[in-house]
Amino acid sequence: MKILIANPGSTSYKCKLYDADDMTILFEATVERIGSDDGIYSYNFFGSEIKSEVLDIPNYYKAVELTVESLKGKYSVDELSAVGFKTVHAKGVTGCVELSEDVLNAMEEYRFLAPVHTDVYITAIAIFKELLPTKPLVGLFETHFHKNIPAEAYMYGIPYELYKKHGIRKFGFHGSSHRYIGQQAKELFGADKVISCHLGGSSSVCAIKDGWSIDTSMGMSPQSGLLNAKRVGDLDPFALLFLMEKEKLSPEEMGNILMSNGGLYGISGVKSGDFRDIEEKMAKGDQRSQLAFDTFAYYVKRYIGEYIAILNGADCIVFTAGAGQKSPLLRKTILSNMENIGITLDDKKNNSKLSEGLISSSDSKIKVAVIPTNEEYIVASEVKKYLAGL
Repeated sequence: MKILIANPGSTSYKCKLYDADDMTILFEATVERIGSDDGIYSYNFFGSEIKSEVLDIPNYYKAVELTVESLKGKYSVDELSAVGFKTVHAKGVTGCVELSEDVLNAMEEYRFLAPVHTDVYITAIAIFKELLPTKPLVGLFETHFHKNIPAEAYMYGIPYELYKKHGIRKFGFHGSSHRYIGQQAKELFGADKVISCHLGGSSSVCAIKDGWSIDTSMGMSPQSGLLNAKRVGDLDPFALLFLMEKEKLSPEEMGNILMSNGGLYGISGVKSGDFRDIEEKMAKGDQRSQLAFDTFAYYVKRYIGEYIAILNGADCIVFTAGAGQKSPLLRKTILSNMENIGITLDDKKNNSKLSEGLISSSDSKIKVAVIPTNEEYIVASEVKKYLAGL
């Protein structure tokens, strides 16, 4: 059984072909700078060197078509059992499901809550329907990992009738990433109570107990919780209404600020919102970049403290994703002055170029680790189960 996992981004596209029998990656490809005449296309088959070239990649169709044509160089599309997607949000739908018209309509219903994610996934799904019309398209929704969050953790303080009428509650996202981290922390360190810190352009923290989420920082939409590269994160709703009134902003204009002009970019002024760029400016004494960095680290620290309380202790705190894996300074800032609750870093390990492993000191009561996430692996595993009828 071979399963292709498609991972679309706003200006990039990645895919991996899995042999579902042993979860070997047979083929993988990355397309960057979609929409430009100097797009970058890289791919390789298992055991072979990466081939890379600069191409005119005017649109998403061209990006997906490139990868499918390369894949055909070694494998027939007849060998494909399904195409899997790490889908984000849909009204009344979660878990691993075939992407029928009803499911796509349910995604459209919640487009307002995750417009960037939903737009690119619906685009990619439509392209695959055209290119591979006979193949099942299956989505694992990000909300599924958070299905066991208790009611007291997912409720908002709004009139109960509005909760029932519109389904306004916490759902949570980054499910595939947090699930993989929970599994790996259990396998590597025997950890049952895990705090997963997925930190990068999009960030969230998750409290995991016995392999499932029991609380997470993102809410009904991916716009809440930690500040992200350009998304605001947590914000007092009346501050939002006050701002709309004072600036005479429409809901659409306010939405654009919340999604595109806030977060690390909004505070620092660093347009990329990328931690690498922010840390570079910090090193040169830029105070706004320092403030953005410190604010982000404070938010993460606060959530870690909350989740230690909710879990009644923690076995392991794990850092993953771009900044979580690659920024020793960010990890050290987040976990500073937490010795009294049993967290002590080993500075040498933290500052090493460790790709996976412990970075806590030997006497730290709570283990701290870096683990690269693998969302595609989780999606492929769930699509395999779906196809088998499990």
